[in-house]
Amino acid sequence: MKYKFYTEQTLESWNQVAEIHQRRNPELLKKASASDFNALEVEFNRLVDAQNLDSASVVQVCCNNGKDLLSIKNKGAGYCLGIDGSDKFIEQARALSQHPHYTNVQFETYNIYEIPERHYERFDFAVVTVGVVNWMPDLPRFFEICNRLLKPGGALLMEEIHPVLNMYQEGSPSKIAYSYFNREAQLDTDGLDYFSGEKYDAEPNYYFQHTLGDILTAAIASGLHLQTFEESASNIGNYCKDLADAPHSLPMAFIASWRKG
Repeated sequence: MKYKFYTEQTLESWNQVAEIHQRRNPELLKKASASDFNALEVEFNRLVDAQNLDSASVVQVCCNNGKDLLSIKNKGAGYCLGIDGSDKFIEQARALSQHPHYTNVQFETYNIYEIPERHYERFDFAVVTVGVVNWMPDLPRFFEICNRLLKPGGALLMEEIHPVLNMYQEGSPSKIAYSYFNREAQLDTDGLDYFSGEKYDAEPNYYFQHTLGDILTAAIASGLHLQTFEESASNIGNYCKDLADAPHSLPMAFIASWRKG
């Protein structure tokens, strides 16, 4: 089970950075207490608002600290489940959800490749927000799991960094330094503080470059039918920020929706 080595090592790295991320967001706990709390990126928020969320069941795959799922809950969703492999981030998600308006919300810790079958076909919507796909060593299986979580006719909503952006190395200016087609596991030991780049004795993590074709093919092969796809020049990943202001825009993000047949 090749995925276990990569995911388990990377989850150690995410657990390590969880406390740093929490310190970077000192106001988040207070903000999440509001019944109109919404932390979604602008374009993904538009995609979510185009759905019928009234009492719908929603699962977020790789939910991190749960802020995006709680934002969707505040839009009228019914039962909401957040799943992440990092127990430290799940602790943060549970703390954010301790307010009366977050009823029928749960958070559970599983390696994404090992979500139990009792959750299959339970949800009207599955949600994946920025910073998930690149950590997946087995992309077809990842989409297969997303599909299995959905009821027949359910929808997968995704917001992600555009694969083209992964070719760039941060700098002044940021520049192309990596192959678009290098699908080998990439070792990183610089840490995962993408807010301010704090340096610490980081556990190694592994990430993967999946092309746009890889992503679309894996989703379609799982049985999902593409409904909408939109590329964007928005900097949703806090990476190579200077490129967002470049005179000639490149695709930095995308949003997509799929329907289970």
